[in-house]
Amino acid sequence: MTNGFKIKILDAISIFALLFSSCQDVVQVNLDDSDLDLVTVDAYLNTKAENNIFVKLERSLPVDQSQENPAIHNALVQISDDEDEPNSVVLEEYKSTGIYILPKATRYPAETGKTYTLLITLPDGTQISGNDFLRRVEPLDSVKVNLSARGDYEFLAVFIDAPNYPSPVQYYKWDIYINGNMLYESQNMVIANDDLVDGNYIYNFEIFTDFARDDDERILFKGDTIIVEQLSISKAAYDFYTGMINQAFTGGPYSVPPANVPGNLTSSDGKRVLGIFSARDISVGNKVIIGDENFEPLSSTLPAMN
Repeated sequence: MTNGFKIKILDAISIFALLFSSCQDVVQVNLDDSDLDLVTVDAYLNTKAENNIFVKLERSLPVDQSQENPAIHNALVQISDDEDEPNSVVLEEYKSTGIYILPKATRYPAETGKTYTLLITLPDGTQISGNDFLRRVEPLDSVKVNLSARGDYEFLAVFIDAPNYPSPVQYYKWDIYINGNMLYESQNMVIANDDLVDGNYIYNFEIFTDFARDDDERILFKGDTIIVEQLSISKAAYDFYTGMINQAFTGGPYSVPPANVPGNLTSSDGKRVLGIFSARDISVGNKVIIGDENFEPLSSTLPAMN
């Protein structure tokens, strides 16, 4: 079972360096009793052949409580496309977890170029809805693991090569898997937009650097298998993740004030909904098994010899 994002702060290890960086202010929200018991939604649909829909429903607790948010059970959860006669599917709850997935032996192929709608009807009749456009993603041509120029070639890093097609601004997310486990820790989230590099090929983009020196803190080891997925995401999803990144830097005198992160979901009872529904295309890169040959710098990152 794939886990959804944790309702906690996420950070970005890099955002296409300076070319792809983005900053967004978050307006501070004064919380009161009306902000308690909100519905939280972590939902996505992607273009994988199987198990391509995931919806997790919970209710929020006061920020000073440490226990897990309680799951929402027995909701009616439906996904539909934008055809004149919509293609729809009703999800089922997985083992009373508040996680809703496709029924067994059911497939719902997602297609790029369509807008998908998530409709949730809670047991009390409240309806939560949102939609997202599924944009095609460019192919992920190459994944490499080599020593990073950051830190004077002391640390292993994951690099990618991929084309970027000319178009209006596009938004991306990269998911990194090590031995089949996705990196969910805050410092491992990577998102970007192509505002300033539209139409240019992207070479040796460093999406993750393992800065740890001690073995008990390191993430990348010899023998590990690395797989990277390149995802197209919408501006709504990009803004959501950027809001989470901004919150990661709260606490200092110049930090962005904490606030509820903007999402793309609304509720029929007028309350805010915390979370996102994201439709994304996926391109999977080549598999890399870390060996001795990976403990070398990329030639393009080495300083020029005089």
